[in-house]
Amino acid sequence: MSFTDIVTITKKDLLLEFKSRETVNSMLLFAFLTLMLISFGTGASELIVREVGATLLWIILIFVGMLGVFRAFTSEEERGTLDGLRLAPISAESILMGKIVYNFIILFLVEVILFPLFIVMLDYPLEGSFITSFAILTLGVAGFTVVSTAVSALVLSARARELLLPVILLPIIFPLLSASIHALKSILNGGVLLNVRDDCVLIVIYIVLFLTVSLLTFEYAIEAS
Repeated sequence: MSFTDIVTITKKDLLLEFKSRETVNSMLLFAFLTLMLISFGTGASELIVREVGATLLWIILIFVGMLGVFRAFTSEEERGTLDGLRLAPISAESILMGKIVYNFIILFLVEVILFPLFIVMLDYPLEGSFITSFAILTLGVAGFTVVSTAVSALVLSARARELLLPVILLPIIFPLLSASIHALKSILNGGVLLNVRDDCVLIVIYIVLFLTVSLLTFEYAIEAS
């Protein structure tokens, strides 16, 4: 695995994305419309927002994330460059890491816009640190990116892959999402990092575990696709 190759893959995907902006625009539009519906649905009730706000935010991120992450591989297939990636003198591990970094950057950009909008549009009674809450959310997004990128590569060659992705992904990431939601809710409502230490440890373990497994199996996944 080469750092230079990882940067090359990431840079290539970012340049193509920012040239067309199809994926980012679709993700932001979906996130904004969903956030508006949630804002009207909750009526900006402080009690409801405190109890389910973190969950609603993560629901948006899950569907936005699945919309964007899967495009990292399907776009290669649509452009006819997937075979070129297989034949290129780049290791499968470097390709996977490049895709993971690319997906994380895209999701992070969405998060940067979505999180402040979430606080403002739902009139969230923020008692904790905004920066700490953002950092906790970013850690969860990193975990989601690693797992979802690996799973999207596995289902690339399957029939009805768009339907298969959530069926496989959601049960796998449930523990990660539970920890991320609990940690974010605690910090938003005035908690401190010490209160969510176990949740953060679980997220980090998930990231390390799935990153290791995906790096070991991605070569077989891309050859079968």
